[in-house]
Amino acid sequence: MRYLRLRLRSSIVVGLTITTFFSLTTLYIFLRSANELERPIHFIKGKPGLAEVSRYQSLRKKSNRIHELYQLVRENRIHQAKLGHLLWNLKKFHKGALQVNRNDTNTPMETGDSGDLNKQPIKLPINLTTTSTNFNQHDKMQLRQFILHVLTKWKIEHQNDTSISLADIMHESLVQDNPERLNTAWYQQMKTVTNSRVYNPNSVEFRSLLNHLQNGSISEASELSQGTQIKLILQLPDGLQALLKPYRVPRNYQTLPDHFYFSDIERHHAEIAAFHLDKVLGFNRVPPLIGRLLNVTSDIRDKATEELASTFFISPANNTCFRGHCSYYCDTSHAVCGKPGNRLEGSVQLLLPRPPEVDWQKITHPYRRSYSAVRKAEWETNENYCYEHVMIDEDYHNRLLLDMMDLCAFDFLTGNLDRHHMMRISSFGINTALIHLDNGRSFGRYDTDDLSILAPIRQCCFFRYSTFMRLYNLYQKGLSKLLSTSLNIGENLPKILIEDYLVAVDRRLEILFAQIDSCFQTYTVKEVMIDDGIE
Repeated sequence: MRYLRLRLRSSIVVGLTITTFFSLTTLYIFLRSANELERPIHFIKGKPGLAEVSRYQSLRKKSNRIHELYQLVRENRIHQAKLGHLLWNLKKFHKGALQVNRNDTNTPMETGDSGDLNKQPIKLPINLTTTSTNFNQHDKMQLRQFILHVLTKWKIEHQNDTSISLADIMHESLVQDNPERLNTAWYQQMKTVTNSRVYNPNSVEFRSLLNHLQNGSISEASELSQGTQIKLILQLPDGLQALLKPYRVPRNYQTLPDHFYFSDIERHHAEIAAFHLDKVLGFNRVPPLIGRLLNVTSDIRDKATEELASTFFISPANNTCFRGHCSYYCDTSHAVCGKPGNRLEGSVQLLLPRPPEVDWQKITHPYRRSYSAVRKAEWETNENYCYEHVMIDEDYHNRLLLDMMDLCAFDFLTGNLDRHHMMRISSFGINTALIHLDNGRSFGRYDTDDLSILAPIRQCCFFRYSTFMRLYNLYQKGLSKLLSTSLNIGENLPKILIEDYLVAVDRRLEILFAQIDSCFQTYTVKEVMIDDGIE
């Protein structure tokens, strides 16, 4: 009996020991597996793992290459070309060129911001087209040398041009017809709208204007007559007019994957962010704009024109709403509503003078999209498009070519696919910058970078020297940090851009540098980077 008890105890101890061993082994394996899943990068004694080292080296290598680009650009400036020889070579591209109809056969939908600013689209003299087989590598180099020369010549001819403002242009007519407008905040702001920029961020007038846009009492609210989506014109004190784009979607909204760019909804926070990015980039070509919190009833419905007032209603949630009149999203299911009750956010942007006070040019963007669900634009399938349609077009033998490259860089950083026209004030003459209007469809996605926006830079491989130097300086300082600071300081509305969009801006800047680097690999720095005297 005693032997049996001893044997039983021994069996129990052995069983418990074996069970404990297997339990501890299983627990160890489980914890190690979980730890590996949670921490794919393993650190040993404070030293980074291989994946972390690889990522760090990649970032360091990319940063070093961008610095190398900066050194190359600084050391190589545009050189002079031999005009006579280049003119003779250009003639063969003119010979037999066909004149074609420049009118849009598939006119993209107007976005409204610029739809009524022009008397008519700018007429270019002819469209010189050749088949791609006519452009061998030698011809391309000759044409590039010609472009370099005419832009150098243009710089020499215009380097002593004096800055002119809208106030200068309108002064005489105002004295005769509306002398009372000379003593308004509007006229003071017109003094800062010049042929090179639409605002001076350091001026007293600029700060005063933003205050008027954000806090000025509204005397009338009417609809902008053109456009695919609802926009209102607000009459403000002291002669100011402003364009209101109301809140439609939250900050974290992304364009639906199955939606085309031309049916995307416009976003007020995208307009605000684009303005601040334009200011940080030093372009100063987006008309001054600020976010504003409005009361739908007292600020809009009570001041609305009869036509706009007829579209107001009270929603089932007891919010005051209006639908307006437009071709997209102007129905009760897409109404603009105060939430809660009467509160409505919006972007409020200075409206610049329009015809007949000031003449504008509306230029069909050579890289506009087809605005078709089934058809592509020619530039999307023809890599020689810039040589065949842009570089031999005389209207681009001046600052317009590099202004378009600036706009291309701006649109890529903001992710704007909806750039079908380019606008500039023709009353200033030929030496006038493009104005970056209509950015409501920018900042649509932060998880993808649409490289097709870079097509003008990729195919033409020209870039403005001063823009490159500013971009490098912003890269060194941290573009997203500067943009975030500008938004935080300049806006009372809560966080305009979520962190994902700020990350995307930095990423896209690096991609832009990579595209310029690719051009340097194909051509020389002097054949890509152009100093045309424009800051």
